[in-house]
Amino acid sequence: MSLTLNKFLKTSGYSSIKLIFLKTKHYLIEARINDINGRFILDSGASSSCICTSLEDKFKVISKESKEKASSANSEMTNTKISKKNKIQIGNWVNELDLITFDMNYINTALSEKKINPIDGIIGADILKKSKAVLDYKTNKLYLKL
Repeated sequence: MSLTLNKFLKTSGYSSIKLIFLKTKHYLIEARINDINGRFILDSGASSSCICTSLEDKFKVISKESKEKASSANSEMTNTKISKKNKIQIGNWVNELDLITFDMNYINTALSEKKINPIDGIIGADILKKSKAVLDYKTNKLYLKL
């Protein structure tokens, strides 16, 4: 009997989450921030996970000005803030981390043009690294170490 990637990762303490492959070739993932459900783009190139500034109340996020400046391939990402110690849950994986907040209207406008519903934020490399994530492109699953 051969060992599949799924079986190997499950026996190694990983939990899997189904990803949705969008027309834009992004992955959409559902996650909970401070016990509130949200829709997020998975972006391994984003160093930090983020939520849209206009959704701070929805996700019970309290943000403050940050000394760090965010950079992006897009010049639209300005006026970032930071929110400390937020609870995040993706599938069975739960942890606490800081989130960056910024205006994501330009992202949602681009998605809307492709007839894709708005996102609430971005799951970035900080979470992927912390969870020892493995992305299986063949099955469109994300595995996170519990």
